[in-house]
Order: sequence, then structure tokens, then C-alpha cells
Amino acid sequence: MRLSYSYEDTGSHLHQLNAVAWACWVTVVVVASLALEHPLALAILLGASPIAAAAARVTRQWWSVMRFAVWMFLLVVVINAVVSNEGNHVLWAAGVRIPLIGEPRLTVEALAFGAAMGMRLVTVVSVFALLNLCVHPDELMQAAIKARLPYRSVLVTALATRFIPVLLADAGTIMDVQRSRGVDFSSGGLVQRVRSYGSLVLPLLSNSLDRAVQVAEAMESRGFGASARRTFFRDRPFRRGDALAVVSLCMALVLIVVMKAGGIDAFPYYPTVSYAPLSWSLFLSLAMLLALVLSPILLSRLNGASDAD
Repeated sequence: MRLSYSYEDTGSHLHQLNAVAWACWVTVVVVASLALEHPLALAILLGASPIAAAAARVTRQWWSVMRFAVWMFLLVVVINAVVSNEGNHVLWAAGVRIPLIGEPRLTVEALAFGAAMGMRLVTVVSVFALLNLCVHPDELMQAAIKARLPYRSVLVTALATRFIPVLLADAGTIMDVQRSRGVDFSSGGLVQRVRSYGSLVLPLLSNSLDRAVQVAEAMESRGFGASARRTFFRDRPFRRGDALAVVSLCMALVLIVVMKAGGIDAFPYYPTVSYAPLSWSLFLSLAMLLALVLSPILLSRLNGASDAD
């Protein structure tokens, strides 16, 4: 399956959400994944992404990105288990002390903490993948300009964002061409595979330079920078579903602050991982967090209903 990371309008209700609402959703999920500690809270935040991908009808494209995120998760778990020697539940000990490192040990606490860090990383990758798949780059740029951010900086960021999926598509096309010429990217040793992938560098670099020149010529022909006043060909209105989604996401931010201030989400990984049962306050907080994070999926239907009317 080839990596798919570009915008694709499937006609879903989530594609009708305003870019501001999408940006608020991404911000809330990222902040929550970095701030909250309890594994169930992290699992809820991670589980919201496949639900949103299914609602947006981009599950296949989303999974093409998440396949690599799974390997990132495993890498984080392995690195933390190797580096960290803390924890009271020892699964394996080397029995040899290494200077500056100590005795290498594998503990339950290190695995649990590594899994939590990996879930945070995968959640961040997942929500940004959905943002790219469900929101047109022009709408993101338009929302940033309306927020009074520097126009040139916003334009450069938007061009870079749109350049990444195009670069990946070019790489896939060049690989297909090289395969038709007899280049095998999946066989041979490490050195042979590096040489095979090296045949992609020059064509990809040449295409990238040509594309950059084309973009510069197009901007010049359209009079970029000639006028300080900007107009927009496509301006998505801010509708009732968008406003309610932003309000619910602001409530989610307040809930996150309350959970952190009250220590509701506290989960000690070290020195002994906790197996304490869920308290009522944690259960209700997680239920509210799940409802608020998933609320844009339901509220986006209001926009679809208003369009039908």
C-alpha cells in the first residue's frame, strides 16, 4: 500500500467542517495527549482517530500513514526499555554492571512508560494525518490569514505542506519507472538496497527543482505581492455546527485543566506501576473527554443538514 497523505474530498460531513474547527480539534487532542498521564485517557485520544477516519471515509488513506506510526510506537517502547533501568518489577537482568549505565534490566515499569510515550507519539501523528486528509491546504491558509498571522510565513508553510504529498507521489512514480527498468527495491542485502534507493535521488531532486521553478513563475505571473488586500476564491462559511464544535472543544480544554489540577489523571509508572481500580471521578472525566473529543463528528452533520436545506 502506497503512502497517501494528501487531501481527498470524499463528500463526508467531516469534510464540511470549517478549518478553524479542525484546527481546534487537533490542538485539543495534541494538548491532551501531552498533558494527560493515565493510559486509558491516552487510549481514548488514540481511539478517536480511527473513528474520525471512518466517519470521514478516509480509513484506507489514514492507515497507509499509521502503518509507519506503529513501527515508531514499537521503536519508542524498545528504546525506553533498553535505556531505562528503573522499576521494581524486574523481568530480566543482565547481571553485569556497565560503567555510566549501570546494570541493564528490563522492567514492567519501563515497558509501561514506553508504551504511554509511544501512544502519545502515535496520537500526534494520527491527528495531523487526518488534518491533511480532511482539510484543504487553501482553507488552512485562509484561516491563518484571517487570524492575522504573517501572510508570507503562512504561504511558505502552506506550500511546504502541499509539497510533501506531491514529493511522496513523485517518489512512488519514479520507483515504478525504475522497476520497469529492472531495478529491484526489495531484494539483496543492505548495501544493494541502499544503491537501489539511491537511483531515486537524482530524478526526485530534479523534479523538485522543476516544480519549485514552476511555482515561482506561477506566483510571479499572478502578481504575488502586488496588492496588500487579499481576496479568496473559495470561502467556507462558519456555520452552526462549526461554532458548536469549537465550543465543545473549548470545554474539553477546560476539562483537561481540571483533571491536571485535581490530579484525577495521575498514574504512577515509577517506581511501581499502579493497578488501582478506576475512581468515579476518573471514570466520569474520561467519559466526558470521550464525548467532547468525538462531538465534532456528530456536530458536523448539522452542516450537512443545513446544506441540504
